[in-house]
Amino acid sequence: MHSALLDSLVYLDRDFVADRYEAWSGQSAQTTLSRIPAQGTPGHPTGVPMLPFSAGTGTQETRAYAVSTRHMLGELWPELARQPAVNVSEYAERSATEFGWVQGTLSTFQVRSKTQRDGQEVAVPQSSHFQLRGLEHGRYVDLITTPDYFASGFGALLPLQMTLLARFALPVCMYLRLLPARDHADNWIAVPLVIVESRPALLRDIQALY
Repeated sequence: MHSALLDSLVYLDRDFVADRYEAWSGQSAQTTLSRIPAQGTPGHPTGVPMLPFSAGTGTQETRAYAVSTRHMLGELWPELARQPAVNVSEYAERSATEFGWVQGTLSTFQVRSKTQRDGQEVAVPQSSHFQLRGLEHGRYVDLITTPDYFASGFGALLPLQMTLLARFALPVCMYLRLLPARDHADNWIAVPLVIVESRPALLRDIQALY
């Protein structure tokens, strides 16, 4: 794997890269399908909720590859780096989801609500999420992330925002899936698939960001 890519990796959606690798290489994974018993019955795994109005049972797919997802990313990188950029400012309501590269600053954002305490109005943290800033026209993009997909240490930044973290701003290149969804501040919402630091060696690969 390209050492610059490995050193710059911030976030990698393992399901995304495994799907793309399987389509690109033609190598199918060894797949195991396991039936999940109904919630509240013996054998139902902890932390796997069933959706409302479902039959109460489900199937879990497990895939096994001979190589790691980071190795897959290294193999896919030339193809992935050739993908186009996505123009967030021109993305329209009710559009289909759109894949593409963007460049900006990865940061954290905390949602707070105001309440009365001892006769004074105070801001109480409600939730935190990652956000991409520094886009055209001052736009922000809220990110739906999976903690396990972050490189070591990055996922701990959100809980630290409640206590220790005052500011986090990391220049990144991000391959994402932009969703036709907005938050209450009219920012778009997206699912990041690959996030790497904006280093010259990688920027030269991603032609759409020049």
